[in-house]
Amino acid sequence: MTEHKDGVPSEEAFKDPSRRRSRPKFGVYAKSMGENNGCLYYRVEVPTRGLFKLGLAEAFVDAGRGAVDESIGALFSAEIILNFALSGGSVEAVLNALSNMRSGKTDDGNEVIFPPSFVFDLDDRIDYTHPFNPAFVHLGVRAYDGTPLKNGDRLVTTFPDGTDVILWEDGVTRHEVQHEVVTFDVERNWRRVNQVFDTARRADGVTVPSPALAEFYRELGAKDVYIFPNSVIPEDYPAPQLVPRPEGAVRIMWQGGASHMVDWFPLRDAVRTIALKYPKVKFVIWGTHYPWIHDNIPKEQLELKSWVPYDAYKPMRGIVDVDINLCPLVDNVFNKGKSAIKWYESVLPFEPEATLAAKAAPYSDEIEDGKTGLLYSSPEEFVEKLSALIENVQLRKTLAREARSWVIANRHYEKTVPGLFEFYQHLRARKRVALAA
Repeated sequence: MTEHKDGVPSEEAFKDPSRRRSRPKFGVYAKSMGENNGCLYYRVEVPTRGLFKLGLAEAFVDAGRGAVDESIGALFSAEIILNFALSGGSVEAVLNALSNMRSGKTDDGNEVIFPPSFVFDLDDRIDYTHPFNPAFVHLGVRAYDGTPLKNGDRLVTTFPDGTDVILWEDGVTRHEVQHEVVTFDVERNWRRVNQVFDTARRADGVTVPSPALAEFYRELGAKDVYIFPNSVIPEDYPAPQLVPRPEGAVRIMWQGGASHMVDWFPLRDAVRTIALKYPKVKFVIWGTHYPWIHDNIPKEQLELKSWVPYDAYKPMRGIVDVDINLCPLVDNVFNKGKSAIKWYESVLPFEPEATLAAKAAPYSDEIEDGKTGLLYSSPEEFVEKLSALIENVQLRKTLAREARSWVIANRHYEKTVPGLFEFYQHLRARKRVALAA
């Protein structure tokens, strides 16, 4: 088998079935669409590359840009079809085809071939997408408090100056998504959400990154749910050689998109308190820029960074060179399904960072307060604990070192991928028994 320079298994593995079955007798076809991003990296690239790097399986990752005949050949010659978050007509066609397939023998009659097992991977509770998330235009089905929306409903938000603004109105509000203007449509969005749920029920197995999502999809009626935590391949994060900084300078980073407005907003006054208390502190804001919090920070203490293409993100993660990593998060249904990747990534640069995170899932499930990071429950506690991190260099280093040890011991792909492979084998064994019966 050949391998691409970036470590991703080559398509050659699936062109010759006899070659594929010689090492090892297991193939995974992964379907993913859209531009490269963090979700695809953690839910598709890490597990497929991990399986290949550990010698457990071959993998064909179909991003919708290759030859159709090769994709179809890989699709129906694999043991596992891994589908990340895709539903609708094309997925239903694959599920229908799989349900009609039966076992058979190879041309030489020496081996029994079974139809692939369909695994649906989901990393969000999509029916609770928050109205401040731009994805709400095609996934929004609930109001701020979780109440289901109906045809003709509108959502109003009040700005800090007291102005009421219609954020979403069924059939009226339009928003650009990947260069296409989409109209907010409650009925269409419910159909889309229910298609995802139906796919989860029909799948041979479902994989998710968190216990909260696992519980939900089990209650929804999914046949077999496995928690595969978002995992790291440390060598993907290069260690840059950085110029030493002035003594006493402390860099604090928050990164995130528009969906994190509700998480970041409650800390606007706390951030100003810290900025005024510690003039040598620099706040590095990477991602969505919110004037209502930036205006609270003196300009000389503010460094704004725009998003970069995801392929450039991992090298940049170490280059930003920060001491403290902020992970604010509101405790709600949608956020409970998230994983702590911002914490994991904070320890992968050459110099690991100390993390201050909200005392809410997923961070409170994994970070041990005072040992592998610090957790806060209020803006006042945020100020208190961030002050401690700024003033105490040794505390920062100790927390960062312990956090790195935990992440490597619990989220390194070498520790997590074997369990995923065992789950795949379990699904295959169950299908063999069912078809043999």
